[in-house]
Amino acid sequence: MATRTEKIVDTLRTHIDNSDHEGLVTAAEALIAQYERQVRQINRMVKLSDATAENLMATNQRLSALTENLSRFVPKTVVDRLMDPQERQIGYRDRRELTVFFSDIVGFTAMTEQLEPEQLSTLLGDYFSEMGRLCEKWGGTLDQFIGDAVVIFFGAPESRGSEADARNGVGMALEMQERLEVLRVKWNDMGLPTPLHVRMGIATGYATVGNFGSDRRMHYTAIGNAVNEASRIQALCTPDNVYICPITYLRVRDFYSTSARENVILRGQQQPVQLYQVNSTQRQSASDLVMGNGDGYRIFVDFDILSDKEVALSLLKRAVRQLENSTGQALNETKTSQNL
Repeated sequence: MATRTEKIVDTLRTHIDNSDHEGLVTAAEALIAQYERQVRQINRMVKLSDATAENLMATNQRLSALTENLSRFVPKTVVDRLMDPQERQIGYRDRRELTVFFSDIVGFTAMTEQLEPEQLSTLLGDYFSEMGRLCEKWGGTLDQFIGDAVVIFFGAPESRGSEADARNGVGMALEMQERLEVLRVKWNDMGLPTPLHVRMGIATGYATVGNFGSDRRMHYTAIGNAVNEASRIQALCTPDNVYICPITYLRVRDFYSTSARENVILRGQQQPVQLYQVNSTQRQSASDLVMGNGDGYRIFVDFDILSDKEVALSLLKRAVRQLENSTGQALNETKTSQNL
């Protein structure tokens, strides 16, 4: 069926063929009116399209802000699953093998008595932020902060395999201990002399994981013996170290060097358990951090957060030149004294 515009064009052509001047004028005016109507329609469609694009952009911005805010209250691994339109199982509970990490600050109660509330808030803010960042880096699920304790598990909602989950848990713990050395230097420079040392325990075992709570408020967490075992191993750990259970040891022994500790009977268990300490020399993040200190010097370079590499490189080169000059002068003085 011909459109209105096509009909007007056909009429116009007929009047041209018949040399009908008046009909030609009338058809031309009708064509112009039809053109103007189409222009108005197009303009309305353009405005509607612009409004739709603006609404879509505003909706995307709100969703982005919602996702960012949600990730502050819900583990990022869970948020990613919630945002996946194909995911339908996040609300279910299932039983699976997890590697559970539990850490606790040594002497935290005494520390709260020594520090002002503002100082304690700064210290804990730095500590929890760094631990949370490393949890995300290694693919863990941040379960919760319990006072000064941190609970993280690997293997849910996504698992990379039992061995990989255990390796990531141990690697994360070692890097956390390494980062704490940097934080202690920072806190000391800020006038917070109270040292912060952390015990860390890791256990691998089966647990029930999923959403627990009321019909109005849920919490994605893990419940089971592995969680309790990690907490009890942490309590037996020496400060600034990482202890692991026998099952975790079997998962990571080909990747990390460990030292056998004492056999202990964990609370709630009947048989003694062999604990293992992961040697700090196995830290995998050594390439990301250069640090050391002694009489007359203190240095650490954190490549993860280093922003101005040119300035840092210039300072390091200057320090190297001065060290080389002072070393050369010392050698010359030694040779001169020997000749005399």
